[in-house]
Amino acid sequence: AQSASCMASRLSASPPVGRGFTAPLRRRPSSGSLAATADQAPAAPVALRPASMTADDSVNAREVLLVGLGDPVSDILVRLDDPSLAARVFDACGISEPGGCVPVDSDEDIKSLLAACGEQWITGAGALETPSQSFSEDVPSQGVEPTYCPGGSAANVAKGVANLGGDAAFVGMIGRDDIGARYRELLRSQKVTPVLLEVDVDDDEPGATPRSAQCLSLVEKGGQRTMRTYLGASLKMGASHFDENVERLAFGDDDAPGESNANKSKSKSDDAAAPGGRDRASLLHVEGYTLYRPDLARAAMTAAKRRGALVSLDLASFEVVRNCRSQLCSLLDEGLVDLLFCNEDEAAELIGETRAPDAFARKDAGRAMEWMLRYVRVATVSLGARGCVSVDRDGSRGVSPGVRCAVVDTTGAGDSFTAAFLWAYLRGGSLQACCACGCAVGTAVVQVLGAELTA
Repeated sequence: AQSASCMASRLSASPPVGRGFTAPLRRRPSSGSLAATADQAPAAPVALRPASMTADDSVNAREVLLVGLGDPVSDILVRLDDPSLAARVFDACGISEPGGCVPVDSDEDIKSLLAACGEQWITGAGALETPSQSFSEDVPSQGVEPTYCPGGSAANVAKGVANLGGDAAFVGMIGRDDIGARYRELLRSQKVTPVLLEVDVDDDEPGATPRSAQCLSLVEKGGQRTMRTYLGASLKMGASHFDENVERLAFGDDDAPGESNANKSKSKSDDAAAPGGRDRASLLHVEGYTLYRPDLARAAMTAAKRRGALVSLDLASFEVVRNCRSQLCSLLDEGLVDLLFCNEDEAAELIGETRAPDAFARKDAGRAMEWMLRYVRVATVSLGARGCVSVDRDGSRGVSPGVRCAVVDTTGAGDSFTAAFLWAYLRGGSLQACCACGCAVGTAVVQVLGAELTA
């Protein structure tokens, strides 16, 4: 596959037509890698507003390309390259059918599953033919040494945009715990501005306060994932939390150039200085899981529209489409979504198609996009290893084939595709360039562990 930088050089010079598009951002000096490093990240928060919310790296006079909204989920990745180890781990964890994603009730369940993984690693370490690189052989008493990365669909999109050189922010809710603190730092190390609210503590029952969201992902050789997810504090974010302060920290200031902080209206937290002079974001990206909280999605989308930004929505899973169709149609009817993304499963659910995903043809994708274009400006369907297709209301079209490669982990592949597509689109790329860029980055990310590209 061609590199994302090669794709960027072929982008069309003309920007997409429509309200909310801003001029292409200034490129950062290239470090030779798509991934950010910690020493490139801002050293400390600039703003804290209100007491339960932090926004790091609120830099003056910078251009914010994309704001993501969704669940801040800390991904815990355990690589199970050895089949015998994988079989023992699944048995110890009570997993009779590997693959898929199942919710768990608490973070204690995540800890128990991790402990079971570690015990099986210690028990069978001497018999492994190919020990997993995710395990610490130097300190066997510690068992599994997992890889941690800041995840969640919209956060992955924000990371992808930032790693391609665009400024991005992410909005979500975390617990007041070490997991949330680590999530913030890891997200910031990926050059993404975290606008993270902290869940309110119940003074009468502090032990009942939910902890930050986590997802344990057991990755087998060949890339199959078995996920167990605890959403915790992330589910506590509602429409009322997306207030004026969150809006300003995420999207940038509305104030006239040169206006001093002293003259700006006070927020609920008067002890923190507001970020001043930051340009507005070009686009709000909302993950499909937010449709389970439609009032939150509507509040954020309405705020984005009010500020002249575009709105994109990724449908996340066919279960989301099935369970939240009325919420989805309501937001679409209100004209709150400009770009809509789905994969073949989600597209099939949209049009009531029941055939197997590998039998979902481009003509079926065409039917789905025809339905989507009743409501949105750009409709895009990703077809897994077969590439993608995209169409806009003006009849412009983009098609990109898939590329054969050795798959290590499919975590975040769809999000990385969306990130690269949006990055190219907001820089003025044609739909063909957007599709090519999306497929190039999506192909690259399935060849590494986790939804992050490294040097």
